[in-house]
Amino acid sequence: MSENTPRPSRRNLITGGSALATAGVLSAAPTAAQAAPATVAQRHGQGHGQMPLSFGKNGTFKIVQFNDTQDGPLTDRRTVEFMSQVLDREKPQFALINGDVINGSPRTDREVKQAINNVVLPMESRGIKWAVTFGNHDEDSTEDNGTSMYEPQLIEFVRQYKHNLNPGDDQKVFGSSNAQLLIGASRGNAPAFAVWLLDSGRYAEDKPGGQDREGLMGYDWIRPQQIRWYNDLSAETERRYGKKIPGLMYFHIPTWEHHHMWYGQQFTSDDQGHAAAVKRHEIVGEKHENVYTAMINSGIYAAAKERGDILGMYCGHDHINTYMGNYFGIELGYGPGTGFGTYGLNDGTRDQHTLRGARVFELDERTDRIYTGTRLIFAKDLGIDMAPETQPIERPERFPRYVRG
Repeated sequence: MSENTPRPSRRNLITGGSALATAGVLSAAPTAAQAAPATVAQRHGQGHGQMPLSFGKNGTFKIVQFNDTQDGPLTDRRTVEFMSQVLDREKPQFALINGDVINGSPRTDREVKQAINNVVLPMESRGIKWAVTFGNHDEDSTEDNGTSMYEPQLIEFVRQYKHNLNPGDDQKVFGSSNAQLLIGASRGNAPAFAVWLLDSGRYAEDKPGGQDREGLMGYDWIRPQQIRWYNDLSAETERRYGKKIPGLMYFHIPTWEHHHMWYGQQFTSDDQGHAAAVKRHEIVGEKHENVYTAMINSGIYAAAKERGDILGMYCGHDHINTYMGNYFGIELGYGPGTGFGTYGLNDGTRDQHTLRGARVFELDERTDRIYTGTRLIFAKDLGIDMAPETQPIERPERFPRYVRG
């Protein structure tokens, strides 16, 4: 499909029959189950079926999660400075921008690409393998300024980068950033761990079922089709290698269970049960805004709980929430907002950027669980300027010579 061919937004795909019909006649890419291990491996010069990620000789592997870089073609310079410092300090084998990579300010397709390029270059220029998931804002420029950069076009664009691991857009699975990335063991041909990426969508319909949704969260949800894809591919991977492959799952919008875990209750949002929840679920970190979940409980937590191979689910979306805990065997948590160009804590004050951060995940294949823990890094602790005023770069960064901007 041409890069400039308009596609319905993910939101429109659930609101209009004409959009669904349009999507149905477009040529389908390979399924994500096929595309993630094979297409990515081939693009990196590896044999069919090999894995693009692997544990080092010392048996360790590190993942860095950035979130909500969320800016335009003149990204706040501190976002890039912070990302660069984290990557140089941690030297991860894989990095992820987990949704809201950009905002809606770009006025042209080129400006969309420039906004993305600014925040993926810290990984690309260091030769660190990376991927993105999509959030609710990544397509905003199509509605706000009439660009043609819908999620499928965004995927086509980022896949030009040598170190990007996003599989091609797959119309058989809802959304555009679904992927299973297997991490090969340091010895042999089997995977030791898995990274799962899911597209949690954008916004719910304005009038679902012809009814208003006043008083409800207005965000989209992970679809049953995506959950079937995860279940089927997880089971297929288990059959292929003779064991369940443990993994971490990343998507942008938090689950209902993120809310339930914090409050220790399911249908209230008061603090009466929080103290007990902290003890029960070993909650650490901060919560400074509501848990802005999907309008409908997607069921992804229940699916992962039943399959038994997901050790943690991490989101973004709520920039000034940083907490995590163990919710009945699966960690649920946030990566804090990374970008300095969007809202923060007590906007306009010296507090605004104090929770700009990243989350680090440590893996060690020599341990029974492999996943050994997670921690946060904050920009305030790395000497980054905390002034509340925006500090845009003078001009967008240049595209790598192999990327068509």
